[in-house]
Amino acid sequence: MAVSVPVPAATALASAPAPAKPYYPALSGIRAVAALLVFANHFRPVGMPHWADQTVRQFHFTMSIFFMLSGFVLATNYQQLAAGPGAAAWYAPARVGPAARPPGWWRRYFWRRVARVYPMYLLLNTTVLWHVYWPVPPGQWGHTLTLVFLSESLLRGFSDTLKYVGLPQAWSLTAEECFYFSLPLLLWLWQRRGWRGAAAFAAGALALGLGLTALCQGRPALHGFFGSYYHLFSFTFFGRVLEFSLGVGLARWQAARAARPLGPGWPGSPVVPWRTVAGGLLLAVVLAALLRINSPVGAYEGVLDPRSVALNVLAFPVAFTLLLAGLLREQSWLRAVLGSRFMDEAGRRTYAFYLVQIGLLSIWWQGHFGFGGQVAAQLLVTLLLSEVLYRGVEEPARKWLLAKLKIA
Repeated sequence: MAVSVPVPAATALASAPAPAKPYYPALSGIRAVAALLVFANHFRPVGMPHWADQTVRQFHFTMSIFFMLSGFVLATNYQQLAAGPGAAAWYAPARVGPAARPPGWWRRYFWRRVARVYPMYLLLNTTVLWHVYWPVPPGQWGHTLTLVFLSESLLRGFSDTLKYVGLPQAWSLTAEECFYFSLPLLLWLWQRRGWRGAAAFAAGALALGLGLTALCQGRPALHGFFGSYYHLFSFTFFGRVLEFSLGVGLARWQAARAARPLGPGWPGSPVVPWRTVAGGLLLAVVLAALLRINSPVGAYEGVLDPRSVALNVLAFPVAFTLLLAGLLREQSWLRAVLGSRFMDEAGRRTYAFYLVQIGLLSIWWQGHFGFGGQVAAQLLVTLLLSEVLYRGVEEPARKWLLAKLKIA
């Protein structure tokens, strides 16, 4: 006679096969487009027409795309944990008890993030630090080691004067890491308190950033850590928390509709994919407004006109959320193109491409061709190098590290 044995909740959670994670190729494709826009903003060809140069200079908004996609992708992959009985155990294990929470959840989540981001960053960032700081002048070892530590640990992104030490473009990883650490709390608050919990999270993060900046600005001994409000809103998680939060909110919105068929739209239907069209039009309006304002951009402070700052961290994220909602829920030509095999594969290489575009290659290139020289060839070489690094370093290192740590 068969005997049924009760299985503890924790054991069931540990042994049950993980459900297939939703995957949206069009979002991978739009990440590839964003990476190309970043490259265009960094390297403008000599002789570019004035109107084109002014337009490309506004592409600083592309970081919003990466931040929002991070919020969406991570929330899509991990929000189911927030819906379970062990959700509160992330931050209140004593109240819930060990039997209710998924065993080792935080460890697996943390090491997956490390394996995804850090090996490639460590390799490329270290090569730049070696190029810039070696050999170390006599009497400069303490100063140099401090800079290396701040750069390799990603703490430099909190400083408006040190954020470019190493790979300059990797300042954004500091904001990403802050989001990684705070995501479980955001998901828990959203599950427990709905949008009010998410609003409280965003308001709390912004208030913390404002408070730290009020305390730290104007203090040379702090070396620029939270040194200005411009830095806060252009370069830190605390000033850009809305972008991450909107991405998480969009993931929750999509999860509630995932089982529904896609809405009709182009091609194959005369119905207008209104979210896609409206989102695209709003983004065009935001770009036009940025062009009209034409804010100066400080090398260390970022965008200097408060109106452009507001467009970057408020208007653009809202418009882009609408476009993403369209790509998720509506048939359209844009969705078909961005979701193609080529664009999907290009999106998978985005991280390597983003990190390699400014580094030893760009230093060598500018030394031989000057700034803005042979940009098309530079783009091609950068793409080829990023493919090599993706296949030879990024993916093998990620898989090796997860296997070594025995993380599925």
